[in-house]
Amino acid sequence: MKLRSRSVGPLGRRGLAALMVASLALACGGKEPPASPATPAASTEAPPATAAAPEAPAAPAPEPKKRKPFDVHNGCADAVTVVFAEDPTAKGADKRTMAPTATIEGPRNADGNQTVWLLDANGESLVKVNVTRGMKRVEIGRSCRTLDAR
Repeated sequence: MKLRSRSVGPLGRRGLAALMVASLALACGGKEPPASPATPAASTEAPPATAAAPEAPAAPAPEPKKRKPFDVHNGCADAVTVVFAEDPTAKGADKRTMAPTATIEGPRNADGNQTVWLLDANGESLVKVNVTRGMKRVEIGRSCRTLDAR
């Protein structure tokens, strides 16, 4: 009596065995079981003193809600400079130059408010306006010396 061997496909027997081992390793998560001491009751050593467990890092602070910017429109026939800050002379003040009849977006702070300053040609402050949450537009007047917030 002659036995016929079954065909195992293109992988062959070794390929099939390797595939089964890989599948088993993936199914188990590739984790080894924790090693347990051989004789825990016979141990005469005192357990090591546990140091204060490091505290889990605090959850990251939620980012402040992004506020919708407001439009700043230059109705003046000249280029003007505006500053978005409480103090127009501060180092970190956001200073921007606007072309005639240009419109830009003005940033809001975390509360949704902003102070906008209009500067003259020498960089000196002319006028300021406080933009609140409900306001959507600031206009620089035709005289190049006025600000109107709406």
